[in-house]
Amino acid sequence: MRISSNLFFQTGLNSINAQQSDLMHLYQQIGSGQRMVTPADDPLAAAQAINIGQAQALNKRFAENREVAKNSLGIEANTLDSVTTLLQDIKTRLIEAGNGTMSDADRATLADVLKSSKETLLGLANAKDGNGQYLFSGYAGSQPAFVTDANGKVTYNGDANQRLIQADQTRQIAGSDIGTDIFMRATAGARDYVTSADAGNTGTALIGKPVVTDSQGINVGKTFEVEFSNSAAVPPVLQYTITVKDISGGTTVGTPVTADYVTGTTSLNLGGGVQIDFSGAPAVGDKFSIQPANAGYVTTVQKADPLGTLSAGNTTVTDKTASYFGKPFTIDYSGGTVGDPFTVTFYSDNSLATPLGTTTGAFAVGTVAIPGAGVSLDIAGAAGAGDKVTVQPGQPTELNIFDTLDGVIKALTAPTEGDAVKTTAMLNTLGGAIQRIDLNYNQVLTVNSSPGSRLNEIDAIGGNGTLRNLGYTSQLSRLEDLDYYTATAQLQLRQSALEAAALAFKQLQGTSLFNMGSK
Repeated sequence: MRISSNLFFQTGLNSINAQQSDLMHLYQQIGSGQRMVTPADDPLAAAQAINIGQAQALNKRFAENREVAKNSLGIEANTLDSVTTLLQDIKTRLIEAGNGTMSDADRATLADVLKSSKETLLGLANAKDGNGQYLFSGYAGSQPAFVTDANGKVTYNGDANQRLIQADQTRQIAGSDIGTDIFMRATAGARDYVTSADAGNTGTALIGKPVVTDSQGINVGKTFEVEFSNSAAVPPVLQYTITVKDISGGTTVGTPVTADYVTGTTSLNLGGGVQIDFSGAPAVGDKFSIQPANAGYVTTVQKADPLGTLSAGNTTVTDKTASYFGKPFTIDYSGGTVGDPFTVTFYSDNSLATPLGTTTGAFAVGTVAIPGAGVSLDIAGAAGAGDKVTVQPGQPTELNIFDTLDGVIKALTAPTEGDAVKTTAMLNTLGGAIQRIDLNYNQVLTVNSSPGSRLNEIDAIGGNGTLRNLGYTSQLSRLEDLDYYTATAQLQLRQSALEAAALAFKQLQGTSLFNMGSK
């Protein structure tokens, strides 16, 4: 094989360039501390490093989200602490207002104090988080949670959607709560009642706090109305009629019960597991209302055969921890023989548009436990194939704390001295207001316990995130970081190789044909 002088020169230059390139690559590695200057150095490791880097960046974003959530929840907890203290003061003022020794002027002064408390409460209800968003407005964080109209009535101005913050890959945590849940609702599951006296009452009867005497009573969760009238006897006898209505308050349940009123009565048994404290001297035409703080369920029956005998009555809560407790559901029957199967379908809301899951049971009459619902249902008659029962939770009674304060302020500013009827109306208003404020207070305490538990969860998630970040950092170090001992040894080797290549090229220059001829 014939080797030209040009090939000699080109080979020597290529060798020197290759050694210089390797040496430059080592300089770049040592200067940057990175093993991979370009993805070509280790394609597999480069791909893995990209994936791990993305995961680490996402983990960092979650950590930043958690800090946002902690800040928001901390502000909410402080705000609700202030609300709790304010409600305690308001309750004290309401009890003072019922003091029979107060004059009209004293009560007017107390009304001014409550006006100031209402404004303070409104300010707390419209508190903002660290980003300038209103805490309790839901998704509508740019607008106040509560607004006052021209008549001074305070209404909720946000929406019903809770703002969620992505605290981890699989966990979203609420950064605040909805204003209606704090200032307009009773605690979920509370079996309390609130009372009110009709504005047209002319007697001096005082209605007190209702008491649930039997939590499984058939009328617990329903609305009661008590009305006084004269009997047809001669002389007439004062009587009262108790009317029970369903949770909507519009449909009478069963037959109203009438009984003679006994002077000196201290309580009235409303039937079905509820009674009320009662005193004073009612007059003919006086009316009183007793409403549940949390409504029960509305039950409807659809019969495949109009002549079918299936009926469904009272719904009783049996297990609040059940999987689908509080959710609406339908029961589809295959037949009315004891043991015939039925299917229960649960839904996300009363529109019955989004199914959540199903359970099954066997037909029976009497009080039947509904699997997964946490309630039992009174069933009578016989089910036909295709019969369906729909059970939907009712809306809780609105307990707008601002409306309650408005009612109290109005009652306290109205003169009552020397007028027993007006004094009684004022005391009944105060009694109902205290019941409502108590329910609002308990709800605020319940909601206020939630930010603390969420903060604890965020701390736990944050600990896992820190450990995960250490793992990502370790993996990236293994893939990307340079081994300086190996790199230094390689640098010495490449420098020696470059020198050898340069020396070899110098020797090649001396082997040309012309040099040999000159000798």
